[in-house]
Amino acid sequence: MAEIETQFINIQTDFGFKEVFGQEKNKKALIRFLNILFEGKINVTDVTYHDKEILPSEQQGKRIIYDVYCTTPMKKADSPFFPACQTYEEKGKKESNHHFILEMQNIYVQPFEERVVFYASKMISEQGKAGWDYELSPVFAIAVTDFDFSHMSPKLIRDVMLVDKDTLEPFTDKVHILLCSLKGVPRKWEDCKTEIEEILFLIKNMDHMDSTSAAYREGRYTDVFEAARSNRLRPDDMVEYRKSLDRLRDIQRGIEYETENARRKALAEGHAEGLAQGLAEGRAEGRAEGRAEGRAEGRAEGRAEEKFDIARKMLASGLTVQMISAFTGLSESDISKLMQ
Repeated sequence: MAEIETQFINIQTDFGFKEVFGQEKNKKALIRFLNILFEGKINVTDVTYHDKEILPSEQQGKRIIYDVYCTTPMKKADSPFFPACQTYEEKGKKESNHHFILEMQNIYVQPFEERVVFYASKMISEQGKAGWDYELSPVFAIAVTDFDFSHMSPKLIRDVMLVDKDTLEPFTDKVHILLCSLKGVPRKWEDCKTEIEEILFLIKNMDHMDSTSAAYREGRYTDVFEAARSNRLRPDDMVEYRKSLDRLRDIQRGIEYETENARRKALAEGHAEGLAQGLAEGRAEGRAEGRAEGRAEGRAEGRAEEKFDIARKMLASGLTVQMISAFTGLSESDISKLMQ
């Protein structure tokens, strides 16, 4: 069998994400990722991996298979997710497991938001046992996505929890949905300013790097690079990785095709509408202020309106604000106003 062409595997693939963050042998990489994500609010020193398949409690229920599911025990006194007045000795419970569900999602499939909520809710309901006092252990559903949500402003890390909609006071902090967008990652390693930008950069670009890359030579993410080494894969793993890589490339080619089609259609329709409007306005202005000035102003206004028309159509096609800005030259703030 031919060797894998890259020194490191693609972590965005289904296989790669599970290999790097879901294997006992690579738990240091997962611990690093979790500690970076929580910015010191939680200090994860060890994790225990669990069966990723959750069977339904009813015959007609929905089976769930997570990409990664693990827990870490933590003293209540050391956890920020328990009431301050409660000591960890209460009720004989010195520790409580923090539950982590991790998912890698490369393409938006409606309704992805509801699926993540369902995953978190399932992990909450699984805690219920006979004689249980309803004291929840914290649950974190973490989704790394290669897209932004069209109904929300772009954001690198989004922490979703139950809060009062007016005061934003948390109703409970035991349930978190964390969304990590690869779309917000800087294009170059040297442009990364924070650790979370760096770790997401590695997830997005690992298979494009080698031992000469600046990120590798700095030596700060050795655990992640070692977990992603392609020469560590067994022959059967290589087969599965290649299948997973082919699926990801098919998805990416499909997105590029649809994006280009949407761009061309929007440009063509916008050009025709903008030209007609520009000529009409130009003639009207020309009668009042002179034909030469009227035509110039009409064309300028037509081109400006054309860009907004294109932006509206691209928003309707589900493209991100950043992508539309790159295509049209409009500012992200102007495009965001069109969404309101």
